[in-house]
Amino acid sequence: MENKRKIIRIINLLIIFLIILFFLLNKITVAASLLIIFLFGNTVRLVLNRSRGMELFNQRTYLFTFVMILFFGMLGLRLVQVQLMKHEKFTALAKQQSYGKYYLNGKRGKILDSTGRELAYDVDVYKVIIDPKRFYLLEEKDKIVEELKKIQPFTVKNFKTKLKENHIKNKRYLKIINKIDEVEKNKIDEILSRYKIKSNEIYFEHSTQRKYFSYHEMAPIVGFMGAFSGKERRKIGAYGIERYYDKYLKRNKIEKNGYYSNFRKILLPSDKRNNDFLEKDGNNVQLTIDYYIQYILDDEMQKQFEKTDSKSAVGIIMDPNSGKILAMSSYPRAKNIAYLNNRAIRSQYEMGSTFKPIIMAAAYEEGVINDRTRLDNPDGYIMRYGHKIRDSDTHGIGQISPQTVMRVSSNVGMSLISEKLDPPTFERYLKAFNLYDKTGIDTFGELAPRQLAYKKWDGMKKYTMSYGQGIAITPLQMIAALSTTVNGGIYYEPYLVDSVKSPTGITIKKNIANPKRRVISKETSKKIREMLKETVEKGTGRNGGISGYSIGGKTGTAQISGRGGYLKHEYMSSFMGVFPAENPRYIMLIMFEKPNAESYWRKFGAWVAAPVFKDTLDRILKYKGITPENVDILEGEDYTNTLSENLELDIDLLPDFKGNGVRLALMIANKYGIEIAIDGRGQVVEQYPKPGTKIEKVKKIKIKLRQ
Repeated sequence: MENKRKIIRIINLLIIFLIILFFLLNKITVAASLLIIFLFGNTVRLVLNRSRGMELFNQRTYLFTFVMILFFGMLGLRLVQVQLMKHEKFTALAKQQSYGKYYLNGKRGKILDSTGRELAYDVDVYKVIIDPKRFYLLEEKDKIVEELKKIQPFTVKNFKTKLKENHIKNKRYLKIINKIDEVEKNKIDEILSRYKIKSNEIYFEHSTQRKYFSYHEMAPIVGFMGAFSGKERRKIGAYGIERYYDKYLKRNKIEKNGYYSNFRKILLPSDKRNNDFLEKDGNNVQLTIDYYIQYILDDEMQKQFEKTDSKSAVGIIMDPNSGKILAMSSYPRAKNIAYLNNRAIRSQYEMGSTFKPIIMAAAYEEGVINDRTRLDNPDGYIMRYGHKIRDSDTHGIGQISPQTVMRVSSNVGMSLISEKLDPPTFERYLKAFNLYDKTGIDTFGELAPRQLAYKKWDGMKKYTMSYGQGIAITPLQMIAALSTTVNGGIYYEPYLVDSVKSPTGITIKKNIANPKRRVISKETSKKIREMLKETVEKGTGRNGGISGYSIGGKTGTAQISGRGGYLKHEYMSSFMGVFPAENPRYIMLIMFEKPNAESYWRKFGAWVAAPVFKDTLDRILKYKGITPENVDILEGEDYTNTLSENLELDIDLLPDFKGNGVRLALMIANKYGIEIAIDGRGQVVEQYPKPGTKIEKVKKIKIKLRQ
């Protein structure tokens, strides 16, 4: 017995020594474990010693009581260790297991026209995923598969074999459909509900896809999305407005932290709160483009482009008093968006006679000519530096005034005027009209001009430039400069975007008219407007006139240069027109490169481009409800449409247009996406479908006007 006690003492001393040693070595867990063993062993020994002589039941009760007290004591020590001694460690471990990051992904911002029509927007799309391990066990899986395939064919070949293989391999993810829209998703949800599938046998992965409204007309302006950027982890805009305003349009990816359940990593509902105020979607960009004006321009340009089999064509409509672009058309259209080309800003042309108002304005502003000036052109041509400069007809022969030069489009007359401007002055005006720089328009891809300094000009340079040859510029540069000649003499920077707004409607960026400089006086500008009006009424621009309306304009027919000189009977045919002539609110530039016709003179701007201007303006006047009787509404500083652009149209039945006019018909067609055909001019005399027809059944509206 004595030996047994000695052994117990030695063991106890050894355990105490080890406890102290491990405690000093900062092995707290080991020391605590040894301490618990020491206390448990000695407690049991004491209980057994004291219970000797007791009845067996009392002995067991006594022992059980001490064991329970010791157990809860050990549990308490463990809780002290976890809650106090290792609180930080276990808190971090718990957070790691249940707390994590999640992301809120929004949609890319919309691109809208000036009336609010959505031109580019994101739509929800989904991938359909199954969990092979769970789905394989469903009794009615074959029926479900057949119903799903009716909605869209599976992307997985040999589905049944693939499903079984994935089930055996304990795989949990198999994509069966690449992309479905919201309507198709709702159909699949109905199937899942019908078969009472509430678990994760079938689920969806959400993403978004960019959609474009009427991309044929708007592609060169709106642009398109490019490749995925590894740096930004998203797709970025690659052309047009999509690229230039990408930083505003891009969707927001918001990183959040939250608590998850331990089952399938489901975010707890309490952590989904207070996310509604976060603006996940990108900002909306509203253009200055009026889609219906764009549609009209595009339609007329395409018809003439195909009729004349031209190499290319460009049309621009702008407000000359602000630089606001209302429409911009470019042909041909690339079938592959990778080759998209907005020729209004990406192509340079020699403009021909549409350039003449610029040099005429410079000469008037410098005072080197006036209304009494007479220019000698006895032979219809002049010789300069060994080159013959001639006119295309005999209308300008004799002593001619500046007004006659413009009206008959005399190259000789413009050359004689250019002699009155020395090269430094000539160049100064070219720079003032911004023909040495980009316009600064707010879209991607504008081409920089390549102009020579006047010191590098040869003797003929100034002469040829005076009538639009020997100087290549973009159509946008041209119309911006021409706007300056008719708007009172101020150069405005063109722009395509009216404003950028947040998804909640807060204006983030607002573009306003940017008058960069005064180039010519109001008096000189008035003189140019008078000349342009006379050109349409009595001169080369007659084909651009509309009866009852005051219109100004200038034709252009520039020879196209090739290797070794200018090509015979190959032209850049153009027309620049303004309306109303006295106080322009619209300026339009129409251009066709290398048009084809039976007679070479039918390739001229007066025959190719001027009719397009006329037909386009005629349709715009009907759209705006501007008749010869109410055209004076354009004469004031503030132009207000006869019907509001933002008129709320919420109707079920087609109204009677005889009492309301064609303007209402156009607005209804514009809002509800209905095709419209208008025949004639004047008041509405017939319409189809009849008044009272349900809007939802109307596919096309036909309007006949009194001739």
